[in-house]
Amino acid sequence: MTAKEVKQTLTNEAELLEHLIEAVNKFDGSEFTNQAQFIKDSWARFLGDRCQTNRALAKVDDLELVVDLTEEKCQVEQYVKATDSTAAYTETWEKFLTCERDILQNLVDRARNGKSAQ
Repeated sequence: MTAKEVKQTLTNEAELLEHLIEAVNKFDGSEFTNQAQFIKDSWARFLGDRCQTNRALAKVDDLELVVDLTEEKCQVEQYVKATDSTAAYTETWEKFLTCERDILQNLVDRARNGKSAQ
């Protein structure tokens, strides 16, 4: 996969995120508690931020793409290290964050090395 293909992948993800945002926004949460409504709205904002980031990254030069994805991967790595995985803590984000880190590392490697998709 080349940097061009990584950018297309980010564009594809942005398209998917737009559909997810639409589904979240159309969902009837009128009977939700205030906190649940806040969570629903927060997910829409989070997905929107990620969508905008992907669209912006698809337009940068190849070196900037690698640098940005590498920085994002390093940030996610810090989140993985900070995740509380004790039995008493019910939210276990470590698997999600580890997956996100691995995806970013794969995109960085492919953009940097210009490897063909396998």
